[in-house]
Amino acid sequence: MKTDTLTVDINMPHKAMQSIPQGALRLVCREGSVWITLDHEQRDVVLNPGEHFTTRPQQRAIAYALESSVLRLEPVVCTRRAPAPRWRWWPQRLRGSGARGGATPVAA
Repeated sequence: MKTDTLTVDINMPHKAMQSIPQGALRLVCREGSVWITLDHEQRDVVLNPGEHFTTRPQQRAIAYALESSVLRLEPVVCTRRAPAPRWRWWPQRLRGSGARGGATPVAA
């Protein structure tokens, strides 16, 4: 399966601020130095050339250029499947245990 992804490079002059859109993104510092502050978190991240940081899908972030910088935004493709809800298995357990009022077959 082939999926097309959009990668964006943001040129940030010294002291520029950029709001990062919500979504699972990989932020890569290509040049310079970028300070990343995350919404609802006490920690901040400073990226230097070649370093990266991945945001969570519902996380907002703001980037601040500590010097002239290039910040790359790459989408993160989620390949992990969510587990099946527990309620889907419940009716099967009832059918297998004979709890619906029918007699349970007995092997002779």
